[in-house]
Amino acid sequence: MSFKTLNLSPKLLKTIESLGYTKPSEIQEKSIPLLLKRKDILATSQTGTGKTASFSFPLLENLKESNEKKTGDERYKIKALILAPTRELVIQIHNKIEIYGENFTHKSVALYGGIKLGSQVSAIRSGANIAIGTTARVLEHVKNKSLNLSAVEIVILDEADKMLEMGFIDDIRAILAKLPKERQSVMFSATFPKPIMSLAKSFLKHPITIEVDKENLSAQQISQVVNYVNEEDKTPLLSTIIRSNGWSQVLVFTNTKLQADKIVEALRSDKIKASAIHGDKSQRMRIEALKSFKENRIAVLVATDVAARGIDIIDLPHVINFELPLNNEDYIHRIGRTGRAGKKGEALSLVSKKELTQLKEIEELVNKKLETQETEGFPFEPHTKVTNRKSKKEDKKKGINLKKAKELAEKMMGKEGLHPQTNNKRSKSNSKSPKNKRHF
Repeated sequence: MSFKTLNLSPKLLKTIESLGYTKPSEIQEKSIPLLLKRKDILATSQTGTGKTASFSFPLLENLKESNEKKTGDERYKIKALILAPTRELVIQIHNKIEIYGENFTHKSVALYGGIKLGSQVSAIRSGANIAIGTTARVLEHVKNKSLNLSAVEIVILDEADKMLEMGFIDDIRAILAKLPKERQSVMFSATFPKPIMSLAKSFLKHPITIEVDKENLSAQQISQVVNYVNEEDKTPLLSTIIRSNGWSQVLVFTNTKLQADKIVEALRSDKIKASAIHGDKSQRMRIEALKSFKENRIAVLVATDVAARGIDIIDLPHVINFELPLNNEDYIHRIGRTGRAGKKGEALSLVSKKELTQLKEIEELVNKKLETQETEGFPFEPHTKVTNRKSKKEDKKKGINLKKAKELAEKMMGKEGLHPQTNNKRSKSNSKSPKNKRHF
């Protein structure tokens, strides 16, 4: 199938051709025709499969173009709203829509925290009809009366499960309550836990569910490797691997902001250009670090999991887990940053003794024994007996949780065996609003 068979306009097809897109991905093939018909959909698709284009193309086609200059309160009315969990993802979607909409008169604006409202208000008033934003900043604009949602025709929730996991459910419901009842509603979610299904039931009208059943393209293209290492040797090993292989573009994941800064400092002392991206960095610093990384002005970008949402680099060759993630499921999100759009990539995990048990869990999660490598000068014996066994009751509970995680991974990796109804016992903590909500 080609994009020409999807009933897209000639001007959009021209842009698609100029971008080098040859044929639609599975999620695009399944969702675009339905969205062009203004159907509500509930879709699941993994990172790197062209999800943004799946909802952006129909959005550009369905919105009415206008060159009329808006006046008065009309200046603050938008026609389409896209909600995303993080600043980086908001910016990414905004940039994609700007590119895809090159031959349209539509204007989009990115709404996120970390910067003053002023510049965003100016963009809205100048004629923006598409707003992409984090929930807190959208509500801030609504309260400020610099954004009016009464004329929204299309609303899209991207990475809905992550928004719920980060505690934004109340914000989402507050925003949805301000939208017209007659509208097209779209939800993309990597998983279908119970809170998502509950939200979908109140949010969507007679939705069509789209599930991509093929094995995830990214998983096929990614080489997953483990290098066992003593905890105190992780930082020198990281530098050695990058320098000895001559790697020039590496995304390194760590679990804390403090650790990210320490890694950057160590790499710079070894003459490796690196920057960090995390919640304590200002928005300007985060944008500059990501831009420098994309333009190959720095070799290494060190990121925490939340801050890395929205990093979209088609040709990113290497991802390194400096430490395994706090949540096993995030391992899949991490490695999905490489091997995108059919490109090959490598995901390397530096695993210490204290992470051996978790590594086994991740291998069960992805249903794969990960390859191992050794680096000269860094000896390590991985076959360490695991002590401090827990009670039978705790082991049983852990087994149940591992089973749930494995089912989730099978879904995220595109394998059979998980349906929306089966993953309905998500922890209450995922839908509970944190005391200090923050858009990273």
